[in-house]
Amino acid sequence: MSRGFTFRTTTGLIVGAYAVIAAVLVVGAGRDLSQVVGAYAPQVSWLMQGTTDARVEALLGAGRPETASLYAFVVAISWSMISALTAAGFAWGVLNKGATELGVDKAMNYLTALAGLYALATCTEIALHALHLNIPQAGLHAIPGVWFGTMIPSAAILARIGALIAHDAGSLIAIAIAAEPKRLAELVANAEAVRGAESMEARLARLIAARRRPG
Repeated sequence: MSRGFTFRTTTGLIVGAYAVIAAVLVVGAGRDLSQVVGAYAPQVSWLMQGTTDARVEALLGAGRPETASLYAFVVAISWSMISALTAAGFAWGVLNKGATELGVDKAMNYLTALAGLYALATCTEIALHALHLNIPQAGLHAIPGVWFGTMIPSAAILARIGALIAHDAGSLIAIAIAAEPKRLAELVANAEAVRGAESMEARLARLIAARRRPG
């Protein structure tokens, strides 16, 4: 079993365990999760700044402090997992200098998509507040169960992607700094064989090899 596969498996197990534990916690400790929260200003995503405060405030105002605390706790552990796995992925890549997992091309596609979604969410939130749209309060956006149901899987996906991207970045940086001729040659050969000779990763590998090759 290769190191890369072990890393992939490890991250998969961690995010899977997080999703199961978080879901069990929510189901076991949550109360009236299907009941609409009144006086709640719709938010675009749990990832947006201010969403947690708005939802916790709405829950407290509705007399549901236990659910408010539960929501804040799940948000905290979700961000902690995303941060920890991303940092661990980078460290793993630096220490092992192994083959890339996600690949530079896919990583750029994911980062572009995430940036686009974040920009769209930001613009949507600004538009909602600026236009003062009259959105009915008794909708899916005001149900705590929906908040948890969207937060948990999205956090797991983001943590996994973040870990793989960070792993690849750490590995490429470590290989470039070490400048070992054999490893540089392996980097180029692997990138061309797995990703394609004209892929962004293969071009980057050749550039690193050319710049860092001794002599």
